[in-house]
Amino acid sequence: MSLTMSRRSFMKAAAVTGAVGALGLGSAHNLTQSDKAWADDDVQEVRTSCRACIANCGVIATVRNGRVIKLKGDPIDPMSKGRICPKGLSGVQALYHPNRNKYPMKRVGEKPGNKWERISWDEAAKTVAQALIDMRDKTGKHGLLTSTGGGGNPQFFSPPRFRNFWGAGNVFEPGCAQCYLPRNYTMPLVNGLGDTSIADSGCSELYKPARYGGITEAYVIWGTGPAWHSPSTSGRCVAELRANGCKTVVVDPRFNADASKADVWLPIKPGTDMAMMLGWMHYIIENKLYEKIPGYEDFCEQWTNLPFLVDPRDNVSLPPVAEDITKDGQLLRASEVFSDVTAENEGYVYFDTEKGEVTKAFALGPDNDGTYHPQLFGTVDVTLKDGTTITCKTAFQAYKDRCEAFDLDTVAKITGCQKEKIIEAIEIYCSSPHGGISLGVATDMYPGSAQAAIGAAALDCMTAHLWHPGCPANKTGGQGSSGLSSAESTIFPSGFIGETAYKFMDDEAVLERLGYAEHKGLGGWMHSHIPTILSAILTGEPYQPKVWIERSGNKMAALGNSSSWVDAFPKFDLIVHGYMYPTSFTTEAADIVFPVCEWLENAFAQNRLNVNLMRKPVTNLFEAADEIMMWGKIAEAMSDPSSDLYDANMEACMDSEKIGSPMVPAYWKTINEYWDWVAQQGGDPSVTTMKQAMDVFPEEWATDDEYWGGTVYDGYCKVNAGGGAGGKKGDLVAAAADDGKVTYTGFSTCASDIKDDPKKCGPYADTMLYIGRHGKEKFEMPAALVDYNPMPYYFEPEDQTDFGDEYPLRLTEGRIPYYHHGTLRNNPYLRELYPAPELWISPENAEKYGIKDGDWVNVKSPRTDGKDVFCDITTGVDKKTTLAKSKNAADGPSEFAPGEELTANGQSIVKDGIYGVARVTKGIAEGSVYMERFWNPEFLEDGSDGRKSWTTENMNVLTKNTGYFNPEFGTYTLRGIHVKIEKAQKPEGVWYDPTDFEPWMPEPTDFTGGAFYQS
Repeated sequence: MSLTMSRRSFMKAAAVTGAVGALGLGSAHNLTQSDKAWADDDVQEVRTSCRACIANCGVIATVRNGRVIKLKGDPIDPMSKGRICPKGLSGVQALYHPNRNKYPMKRVGEKPGNKWERISWDEAAKTVAQALIDMRDKTGKHGLLTSTGGGGNPQFFSPPRFRNFWGAGNVFEPGCAQCYLPRNYTMPLVNGLGDTSIADSGCSELYKPARYGGITEAYVIWGTGPAWHSPSTSGRCVAELRANGCKTVVVDPRFNADASKADVWLPIKPGTDMAMMLGWMHYIIENKLYEKIPGYEDFCEQWTNLPFLVDPRDNVSLPPVAEDITKDGQLLRASEVFSDVTAENEGYVYFDTEKGEVTKAFALGPDNDGTYHPQLFGTVDVTLKDGTTITCKTAFQAYKDRCEAFDLDTVAKITGCQKEKIIEAIEIYCSSPHGGISLGVATDMYPGSAQAAIGAAALDCMTAHLWHPGCPANKTGGQGSSGLSSAESTIFPSGFIGETAYKFMDDEAVLERLGYAEHKGLGGWMHSHIPTILSAILTGEPYQPKVWIERSGNKMAALGNSSSWVDAFPKFDLIVHGYMYPTSFTTEAADIVFPVCEWLENAFAQNRLNVNLMRKPVTNLFEAADEIMMWGKIAEAMSDPSSDLYDANMEACMDSEKIGSPMVPAYWKTINEYWDWVAQQGGDPSVTTMKQAMDVFPEEWATDDEYWGGTVYDGYCKVNAGGGAGGKKGDLVAAAADDGKVTYTGFSTCASDIKDDPKKCGPYADTMLYIGRHGKEKFEMPAALVDYNPMPYYFEPEDQTDFGDEYPLRLTEGRIPYYHHGTLRNNPYLRELYPAPELWISPENAEKYGIKDGDWVNVKSPRTDGKDVFCDITTGVDKKTTLAKSKNAADGPSEFAPGEELTANGQSIVKDGIYGVARVTKGIAEGSVYMERFWNPEFLEDGSDGRKSWTTENMNVLTKNTGYFNPEFGTYTLRGIHVKIEKAQKPEGVWYDPTDFEPWMPEPTDFTGGAFYQS
């Protein structure tokens, strides 16, 4: 049976199956329709958790006769408080979309194309298994590529979990090095706490009610838009902060909803964030604001590593874009100065102003309080233990030198912001310790990603915005009498990774991850470097990826310079796509399609402050199943020792005893087994099955009084027993209420070779420098060929220097309330609200290009014009020596000196540029334009050209995946790219008017499957 994935043929040809068959995931051709599990006119409410984006808000679903008919917010959720946004409300249309992937499919036509044949789950799993076994036997296990990201409720750690069980290969997602990982990985190494992304997780202190002392007073929203990315959760939270008197600063090129309510809006040019941060540091240092923070005047001196001495002999290597910055290296090790210091008690050193000598740094405690008098600025002559003398600067002096060129006149010119407004913003930020910076995804999307994360965290460290009331940089929001710690919105399912008794992967397989040796920050999520993967696919060096299993959204809409991937697809033996509906990636690349769930069909344990939510399988349609079954069924197909498809690792990953770790469960053979496991992760020991969880959750694990009233701030000190702990040294006397036993805890941010931890936060990121040279695995990794600089630095965006004259407008992107990443462009209600991507342009530039509000425009970049074509950047790891390849030109291509062009054919597909609708507004940074990511599912309908679905309005064909790449994470450029525009006509075939979207309206059928909660 040959089908085209569209409403008109795909839906009507679909055989509808019942809950029994769908949940068992048996042979599709042998499934039988089950009887209804409900009475006529039966109406129930199911309390669940949304996954239309990563916020996970509480939701109540109304179900009539087994069909979801209404969604509303659940007031028990302490973060959303019963609110729900358009993305969440669209869940019914997403669930019953006529183009749902309803059962496994295999391609029967050419690529690109949309002709498919229905197959069973078993056949699909065995087809993938056969490709994996063939690859293993011919070229080795490292040919596996798995990926996720781009929206669509994926389990972010399922792909690395499968890769780890398989034993080799690579994992990527577009939203990794380009979204969240740079902050998630870097900021804890600087502030000792965690990242401050209100969009992803963290920041629980901001949700603290005023009646419990919620006193955030100065909040900087930098490159994030709470009111737009999550209106019902973080948007609501920030609105409440403002209502309680909090002053806000918004740093964003767009005059978004949060900027409209801010005390100061800084319309920064995209890509200049590091210049702004260095300017803030320059102003704070010059005006000594670091010692004027109320109540925390000596914070830099006592609780940061800024007094520590920098080793002038350390010859750091710098990336090409930063060769003119100061070459400050690692902090001086105590073993270089003192003969009684060895590797076992290695530490840092500072100059003590009272003792008049260099001293080994130590952790503060009740017994030594008042004995720590470090010098903050200047240089010190240090006599080493071998008798030689060196002159060292303090880390704060190194920062002062790094910031020297960034006076606010210069910063205003670079960023396009008014000097007076920059000063006003800094003064607000430094007016109170109760606040700080929430850094958003914007800075993750250009090669300064790690530098911005260091910079924002360092600013918070310099100004004492850490681990006390009102700070986004905090450990926990509360601690109840039960001793349970705070929990909040998370994107990581528990129990999916960890140590195992069975050896699934060896060290060499870890080193073979493409680009990892050079960009070691990717190890935080066990990922590989996307451009290095693409280079390896196209060149076969250092090895050839052969089987690609992709779970989640439309890679053609999410990957930078996405047309460059067209040339890669023919290099694979098999490409698999698991998603809820067909996308451009399906039609361009996939050979096998697995039908995965919408969020109303899957299960997930979700903690939100003092409440445990549970995403529940409200209903289950056709043969769609939670993605864990896709991975599990593939593994199961290779688990039988008597089969030709046998693999020992795959047998082991199906066996909990062989895995040997309660934290790493085996794959589940049925969906009910998996749901019961999820139910057990909800935090209630009495719940062991999903049927029980349906009745118990959501559940408060602590009352508001227990949770918020029991808040303990132990960043600087902690009371062992009795009494409450204060947030700074001055509270110690009052804190020691009962037995008087007080200890200081401080922050752990030192490099791995430092065994004598001085417990300081680390704005001078010595840890990052150490990781670049040694890695963070249990074995020593080869050093990256470019050091990870311990301080932030600014460089002019590469697109500006190379193409700024011909492409004069600087383009950025950003979230809007209607969509999440690449999802929901096929939702009829949301497309009616936002039918096409809007290009925000200033009145001055609109007049210059003859454009009026509402005009269609054409947009081109150096990528669409073939002037920045992806080239061979093979770096990799030498498979024989496990040493990084040399970057000398004589030794072949590298990301610093790329070789031949590889993707000119694919990039020629987008030579006509893309289209959008102009919105003329003063709410955009000088010389900049803004455009939302987009794709057009309407072109996947019968008789249409599916390729147009991703080439017509998709700004990611404009973006850049060529170098320069961020040293720490390999981040490429998705924002701050340069474009040219001109007036155009509406592209033929694009749906725009409200009536255009009628074919996507849900269309009832006699039976669509069963509802688990009633079975």
